[in-house]
Amino acid sequence: MKPLYILLLLSSPIAAIPTVLNFDNLPTPHGLTSLPSPYHNLTFTNAAAFSPRSSALADIITPNDHNCAISAPNAIIGSRDEEGGRGLRFETASNASNSTSFLLKQFWVKPMDFPAPGSVKVTVSGYRRVQSNVTVANPDFKWHVDFPFGYHLPFLVKMEEYSGRKWTGLRAVEVAADYGEQALDWEVCLDDLAVEFGDEGGQMEGEPEENVGEERQRRVGLQVAMADKGQARP
Repeated sequence: MKPLYILLLLSSPIAAIPTVLNFDNLPTPHGLTSLPSPYHNLTFTNAAAFSPRSSALADIITPNDHNCAISAPNAIIGSRDEEGGRGLRFETASNASNSTSFLLKQFWVKPMDFPAPGSVKVTVSGYRRVQSNVTVANPDFKWHVDFPFGYHLPFLVKMEEYSGRKWTGLRAVEVAADYGEQALDWEVCLDDLAVEFGDEGGQMEGEPEENVGEERQRRVGLQVAMADKGQARP
């Protein structure tokens, strides 16, 4: 007879282990490099891997953005395409060995240094349907966070906790940033992207109640403000 702890292990569901993309295995001899396709079963567009502390980028990246790489030396940087449409985007690669969908767990993000007195709104959109590498209709998931003017540490975006929904069954995700009242396209850096492949999503979850969503957004705003003052890493 098998020991009790073995039986318990066999009968317990095994939690999926997220894949964490930290981009640190990509060589950046000139400070910046394109991402291979696929990279860990994802295809990235409007993005590049970079080493924020590289001397090759000293005239481009300000010291305020040397902290972009949570796991040194690399992170990724991106913005909208030339037509001003899509933002930094990652989606399941057509030749991925895993399932064609994934769950977005979390990632670190911050807008690149920006002038006073404006703020930057970073919006994350998740899509369950793509057609010929084009997102279909409106996003199935959408969430944003505002960064006031000032020095910022990267912010850890926990998708389910902050949006009130599990971002399941995704085929593509876009991250875009808008600066100031005119909503000018702005660059963002992103690191330590955690996803779970093989998640088909199932039934869509409903939107959180309005007051619950507002409370989560308020907490996120407070955490960003704390990082802005250098009080603590969120």
